[in-house]
Parts: sequence; C-alpha cells; structure tokens
Amino acid sequence: MSLALVTIADRPDLATIVGEWTWRAWGRAQGETLDQRTAKIAGRTARIGLEQCVVALIDGEPAGTASLTAEDSDARPDLSPWLASVYVVPRFRGAGIAPLLVKAVEAAAWRAGYPRLWLFTDGQVDLYASLGWTEHGVLHDHGKPYVLMRRDRRV
Repeated sequence: MSLALVTIADRPDLATIVGEWTWRAWGRAQGETLDQRTAKIAGRTARIGLEQCVVALIDGEPAGTASLTAEDSDARPDLSPWLASVYVVPRFRGAGIAPLLVKAVEAAAWRAGYPRLWLFTDGQVDLYASLGWTEHGVLHDHGKPYVLMRRDRRV
C-alpha cells in the first residue's frame, strides 16, 4: 500500500470528490449546496498560507482530506486559522490517515507563520488530544455543541 499526500492546488480534479465527501459529512446539514461546497474546496489552492486542502491517496485512490482555512465557524469569527474538514473514507479509517492529514495541515500552518490552529469536533476529541491538541471549551455551531480545541506551535 502506498500513501501519498497531494493538494487541491496540485490536483484540482479531486475537488469534486472532496466536495462531495465534506458536503455529505457536514455541508448538507449546514444548508450548503453540493455546488457551494465543491466551489469552496476548489478554491483552497494556496501554496503557502490560507486556503489549502490536502488529500490522502492510497495506491492513487482518494482516501481522505483536511484543510487549512481562515474560518470554519460562524460562532467564532474571532478565531483563525482552522484545521477543518478532516475526513477519511470509511473503509480507510483506522489506517492512520487522519493523523497524517492533521500533521500536514499543522505543518502548512507553521510554514506560513501561524502560531496557533483551531478546530471543533463532536466525536474525535481523543484523536486530536493524542496529537497535541487541547480543549478550550464548547462551541455552538448551527445549533449543535462541539468541543473547541487548539494547537499551539512548539518552538
């Protein structure tokens, strides 16, 4: 099994599948259309800084994604940047892809000079905590409570 990480900047053809994954996982419930979500993903083409989207490929097949974004929560526009849209295709879960995607986005943030990243989650607190993220209260987004987490760059 070969694992590779690519970006939407390098592989814009992957925006459609990543858009569909993330729309089904979150966008639909938040009132986005599939086209809106796909356009958002397709726009994440920065090589340094915001906005970036990383895609994991296993033997050339798209297997997961994560993004570095300026904003991810209407409830906390004061916080930026965000690790957003971490998603792994169900049949590839448990293979260590999520930690690789998280680390890739962290590295992109640190390269761009950001000292801190934010995320919110409703079910993966243990995963993020194991990667060095800390809890910072509850965030309510689209009427649902989430755990707000932060990762500071270590120098």
